[in-house]
Amino acid sequence: MICTTVNENLEFEIFSKAKYIVLVDDKNDEVVLKVENPALSSPMKRPLVAKECVKLKADTVIAPHGSLCFPSYRILKKANIKILISNPGDRLTTKNLKEVNMREVIYSSFLAIYERIRE
Repeated sequence: MICTTVNENLEFEIFSKAKYIVLVDDKNDEVVLKVENPALSSPMKRPLVAKECVKLKADTVIAPHGSLCFPSYRILKKANIKILISNPGDRLTTKNLKEVNMREVIYSSFLAIYERIRE
């Protein structure tokens, strides 16, 4: 199963801004669960999404670019979950995704700090 975050149009959205967390069956790209994103009302937005994906027993997480701060990355790695990166705004799909790298984690961490300062 794949866990990711989307907006109301089922387009990828950054963990901290997405309306929904979805669980997708990777065999047929079908959404099997769609829940409100609890991170919208939490100060620890990105890590809360990572924890929810672990709770949902996902084996893969698709993190839209800018979503994977260091704490989120550690939570998912510790749970031995595969991490892929998508582009925010792209239609929900399991194809044409990139493997996570440390540049993504560093960028996302700085973006998370910036978002917290602006709030």
